[in-house]
Amino acid sequence: MSRAWAVLVVLLCLLASPVRAQEGSTAGMLGLPLVIREGGWARYVTESSTGPTQLVFKVGARGKYGGRSGRWLILEVEVPSTGRVALHFLVEGERFTADKVLLLRTVVPGQAPRDSPDAFAGAKKPPRQPRLLRQGTETVAGRKLDVTEYSYPEGLTAEWSPSVPVLGLVRVSGPQPFQLIAFGVGGDPWKGVAQP
Repeated sequence: MSRAWAVLVVLLCLLASPVRAQEGSTAGMLGLPLVIREGGWARYVTESSTGPTQLVFKVGARGKYGGRSGRWLILEVEVPSTGRVALHFLVEGERFTADKVLLLRTVVPGQAPRDSPDAFAGAKKPPRQPRLLRQGTETVAGRKLDVTEYSYPEGLTAEWSPSVPVLGLVRVSGPQPFQLIAFGVGGDPWKGVAQP
């Protein structure tokens, strides 16, 4: 399994369980406020035993499923010999939690998109409330940001900023850490990234 596929699988597993065994939160579904800006995106780098991988979260269009409305949030990862693989989450409300995901769509180049309406059926418990650690400013991707740091069970911490589109995440520590390296509104979030 390639490094990018491994990262995507790990992230999907983590996202599927916002409070793993009632003991801890995960990197993607921390229950922090979404930062919805039309055309907004954020690019991150994650480290694993196989090396660094970049991933992009994007704000998508509005959508409906089962009579409920939401906003598409898109996670993309470049996979060698496959292309750009994407997970599209139709999220209802203002926070990215398992109980708010109406539909998960997996998009793999050369294949028909696969919809999974029950992808998070086993993870419908609300996330634990994080503990506020600190508030301050940080320079990230060449910009000064207001950042709030939160602590979750099992030593996981997340830094959040209202300036960063999509999830607002600046940095997440824990089993699958990742860090913001670029963000913006409009344009190509993959510009300047070498293809694997």
